[in-house]
Amino acid sequence: MKWKCPPERRKAVIAVSAKPSAPTISVNDTTNEDEEGKQPFKLCISLRIAETTQPGQAITICTDGSVFARAHPDGDLDTLAQKKASLASASDNTRSINLGMYMIHHGRPDPERSPDLKERPETQLLTIPADGEVVISHNLPLARMFQYEKSLKPADVVGETWRPMIFSGAIGTGWWCWGSLDGVLKDKRLSAWREGLSYTPKTTGDEWVFGRHPMELVFEDRTDVSFQFVE
Repeated sequence: MKWKCPPERRKAVIAVSAKPSAPTISVNDTTNEDEEGKQPFKLCISLRIAETTQPGQAITICTDGSVFARAHPDGDLDTLAQKKASLASASDNTRSINLGMYMIHHGRPDPERSPDLKERPETQLLTIPADGEVVISHNLPLARMFQYEKSLKPADVVGETWRPMIFSGAIGTGWWCWGSLDGVLKDKRLSAWREGLSYTPKTTGDEWVFGRHPMELVFEDRTDVSFQFVE
C-alpha cells in the first residue's frame, strides 16, 4: 500500500508508530477483552502529521486494508490477523511471534454501491488532526498474542524484550483528502474517485470532495518502542 513519491510531489508526511499499551505483560495474564473493569494489553497505532504543505489542515484517509482499520464487530478475523504486524525479539532477530497471516479475498464490488465513501458500510474513514495524533487500538491479550504462533509459547519468552513490527504493505492509504470528518467534511460527500488511480466515474457537484493522489501522502514507520514479558 506504500507508494514511492518524488520529494517535490509530497503533500504531507504521516509519522506512524506502534506502541504497546504497557511496558510489560505477564505470561500468566488471563485478562481478555470481555472482562468488565479490566483492560487487556493493546497494540496502539498512532498517526500524526509530521510534515505538510497545508499547515493547520487535518487529513482524512480511508483505512481499508491497512493496519489503521478497526476490526469489524462481526468479523471472524481481527485486523492484526490479516497480515498486518508481528512481534520481533529485540535480542534475536530469528525469533518472532506470528499474529496472523491471513489474506481476505473480497468478491467483485457491487456495481450499484454508492459513489459516496461515507455511505459504504464496509469503508472506514479516519481523520488525522492538524495538531496532535490519532490512535487506533487493537486488543492483544496474551491468549490472542499466541493464537497463531506455532513455535513459541508464553513460557518460552519470560524476561525477553520484544518490539512491535508493522508490515510495510499495511501502512498507507488508497484514498485521502484535506479536512476533518467533523469539520469541513461534515456536510460533504466523499467521492470514491481519486486522482491518478480511479476506476470509477468522477461525480459532479459542489457537495463532492474528491480523493487526492495516494502517492502524494507519504507514510513513515517511526516505531521505536518495546515491551517485556514477565512472570
